[in-house]
Amino acid sequence: MTPRNSAGHDFWWSGDATERFWIELLKTDEHGDRLFAPDNSKYRPMYGVEVGDVVFHWFSERHPHAGPKKGGIYAVSRVTGPLQRADRLWEEQTSIEIPLSRRSNLNRPILLEDLKQREHELRENKDSLTSHVQGKPLYSPRQFPKTGVKPMTRYLTKLTAADLEVIAADHPHVVAVLART
Repeated sequence: MTPRNSAGHDFWWSGDATERFWIELLKTDEHGDRLFAPDNSKYRPMYGVEVGDVVFHWFSERHPHAGPKKGGIYAVSRVTGPLQRADRLWEEQTSIEIPLSRRSNLNRPILLEDLKQREHELRENKDSLTSHVQGKPLYSPRQFPKTGVKPMTRYLTKLTAADLEVIAADHPHVVAVLART
């Protein structure tokens, strides 16, 4: 296992090179080819992102390329550089950014309704991880209310390798996109 840096932060995935996947929630394409956020505790996961990691771009229902009932993963990119201070402010706050490769669009997006088909497995993965990490925040991309799986509303969340395996079982085109990203 190759250690991960995580910039001095202790995340549940610190030290595990297989856990290198993220979901960025987008309502617009305003920030383009980078992750961009204020430098505060709400965006702490930004400090766990490393060069070479893979970012899946979840377009919310508000995103112009998605629409009502069409929120989901539409594109993938790779982290090309380390976290750095951004030149511009975010609502008067110091901000940070992480450069990304150009997005590769999926031939077919992975919609929330697709994930609902695998809710049982995704919930099992989350329960297993919860017991394994002993109280550390999961930064999960999903929540599981009684009404069924829903996306979290956080900007950047951690997609586990186990969850990616579940998703790829129904969406093998993801593997091809990862190979060329």
